[in-house]
Amino acid sequence: MTTPDRKTLIGRVFPDVTYVIDERDINDYVPVAEETHPAFVDDASARATGYGRRVIPPSFAPYISVIGLLRAFDWERDFYLDYKTGTAMFGEQELEYLRPLYVGEKLTVHSSISDVYEKTGKRAFDVAQVKFTVTDESGAVAIQGAQSYIIFK
Repeated sequence: MTTPDRKTLIGRVFPDVTYVIDERDINDYVPVAEETHPAFVDDASARATGYGRRVIPPSFAPYISVIGLLRAFDWERDFYLDYKTGTAMFGEQELEYLRPLYVGEKLTVHSSISDVYEKTGKRAFDVAQVKFTVTDESGAVAIQGAQSYIIFK
């Protein structure tokens, strides 16, 4: 079976995905990541350091974007990949963290395919670049960036 031309995917917009920053996730993440700033501990400590409430470590932001994107697309429909027999992996990620994010905050991940190009190593593969923004409930952008996915042919 021949893989359809993935360059035809450029411009594809994925459905928006909602992500709520769960306190349990942050409680699990903070000690593992060895994040020690008081603002990451609880609301009172965050207020004592100048924040209105508990913030998440900036190092947690890539997780939000990865999970959001993985919830937004379907490998077979959106990248022409039969995940039962094909292989895909993460490539590069770039992320700009524009403001502190708060525990309990509801975010929306917006994403689209901005580029697809072919490369060859031991075998041919496509690189699909996905651009994204993460907005808060007011619509303000909190995170923006891009991720690439390597999809073997």
